[in-house]
Amino acid sequence: MKKHIVLLLIVVLSQLGSAQNYCTYLPYFSNNLYGLANDKQEQIVEPKYKEVEIINEFSFVVFDKIHCYDLYNGKYVNIPYSKENSFVVISNELFIFNSKNNTLTNPYSKEKIPLKLKYKLMYNRTFYDFKSKKSYDLIFAYTNDEKQLFFKNDKTLSLAINGKFQYKNFEIIQCPVDNFEQNVGIIILNNDKSLSCYNFDGTKSFKIETNEIEKTTKYAIEFKKSVHQKFVDFYGFESIFFPESFSLSDMVGASEGRFFNRLIDNIKLGDGYTLKIKDYNYDLNSPNKTYFKDTKYNNIYHFNYSENEYYIKFTKKSNTDELQLFVNHPKINPNILMCPKEELIKFELVK
Repeated sequence: MKKHIVLLLIVVLSQLGSAQNYCTYLPYFSNNLYGLANDKQEQIVEPKYKEVEIINEFSFVVFDKIHCYDLYNGKYVNIPYSKENSFVVISNELFIFNSKNNTLTNPYSKEKIPLKLKYKLMYNRTFYDFKSKKSYDLIFAYTNDEKQLFFKNDKTLSLAINGKFQYKNFEIIQCPVDNFEQNVGIIILNNDKSLSCYNFDGTKSFKIETNEIEKTTKYAIEFKKSVHQKFVDFYGFESIFFPESFSLSDMVGASEGRFFNRLIDNIKLGDGYTLKIKDYNYDLNSPNKTYFKDTKYNNIYHFNYSENEYYIKFTKKSNTDELQLFVNHPKINPNILMCPKEELIKFELVK
């Protein structure tokens, strides 16, 4: 009997350990203003803010540049505004990097992390490990002498990848996982024109030697077909999205990942409402100032972006009322519409 209880406990703990860690709080947008709701569909903050900034893929949210909430526990802190501020999450704690003072400060605990070099900005990039099925953060830091450093996500800020790199000499390797595009590694152009490819945390790498390069043009270094197998062997899975070349252009655009909706089959729209869908993907257009941190762009000058890959929008034709809910991200529970019940009832999304 005891053995059965122990085995049952092991199974339960295993299931708990593998459960998805979803956000408990999320912002929502109603008629041109942002508020905050929890996963019980309760209103925590009424819609009163004009702008929202999502930090580190739905870890924190900053309203109107000063009002900050932890999206896992709801803890609030006021952040004095400064145009020199950027945000980074270190060991699951929020830190403000101020480029003028060259300081990292936790706005909750007031803890400061000393910095050895002068930086212009710091931010997170989240990477995915296919073997453990877990996500890991690296810290990207851009120095005053316009070089990029990659740090481990801990308060020692030790290097995950040795060296300082020009921004155009590295790219993020991305592959879709469960219909969501994930960063899986970094590819770096070396001084000898070879390339080094790193895994999700920089602990492993392989090289693309110069004799494995098919040709080099003004715009790209193109790999031989045999290089594809090196990616397969290194990452442990097959993907048509492994890079076939390395861009030499200074022009960097958005990745073209497909974000297939996971909610539409569960939502019944009432009369007079429209849900804008394109090719079974959520509408990506919005005139509102919404920024997602460190999610899609490969270039450090574009670490904020406003393509709104993660919201679903409802419009009531009779009076043009509009409701936007954040959805379709691995940190957001696909089975819960994170919005106050009164808003969902008003828009006939729930009875």
